[in-house]
Amino acid sequence: MAISVPVFMYHHVLPEDGFLAISVKNFERQMKFLAEKGYHTLSADEFLAFKKGEYKPPKKSILLTFDDGWRDLYFYAYPIMKKYGLKGTIFLVTSWVERASIKKAEFFPYFHKECKALVRKAPEKVVLNWEEVEKMQDVFDFHSHTHTHFEDKICIKEEFELSREILKERLGIESRHLCWPRGYYDEKLFSLGKACGYEIFYTTERGTNIPDGRLERIKRIAVKPGLLWFKKALFIYSHKAIANVYLKFRKN
Repeated sequence: MAISVPVFMYHHVLPEDGFLAISVKNFERQMKFLAEKGYHTLSADEFLAFKKGEYKPPKKSILLTFDDGWRDLYFYAYPIMKKYGLKGTIFLVTSWVERASIKKAEFFPYFHKECKALVRKAPEKVVLNWEEVEKMQDVFDFHSHTHTHFEDKICIKEEFELSREILKERLGIESRHLCWPRGYYDEKLFSLGKACGYEIFYTTERGTNIPDGRLERIKRIAVKPGLLWFKKALFIYSHKAIANVYLKFRKN
């Protein structure tokens, strides 16, 4: 039975469950389960090496990803993951972080709809700033979610190049990881992303990830709050044959 590394996709960790948000209580339950059951949380580069067949991770391995770089991750997800000795990857929208770093703001746990409304007029309230990002590097690695999330009127090449340039300038990394905003991509975007230096591309499509060298469509599982659901998803997406049957059943 082919072993797969599940890749889970989070957005917000907040006091209460909501759209694209998991509550602090449910998030801690999931992280505690991973720690108690001996799961190894991969870095993004370890996952890339696994996909290329250059690294054999422990049997119980997982990649935890967080999209957009919302500020609640610093206040809620970061201390919980640090407590349990877990690692994760945050995909940053670099223009948002740049603007969020201009001035300070008090933190309030806004839901996703409110966060999206505040991104343009007060990003410092809802998006991670570089000071917070730097403090989180003992738990998280950081990679690209483009420069503007495909929301500003700049060319796509700039979306890719500016994101990589800023990550290198701010964090000293040559990021090879690109997460598609809203999961949207096509062959033209994929080709341009590769030309700009990205090697591996993360989608919002459900599925398994085995060491087959295919880096263009990394499958991820959007997280739901319950621990029972989390355990079931871990089991299903750790086994390619089981996941294939499950996904076929879901489509039918």
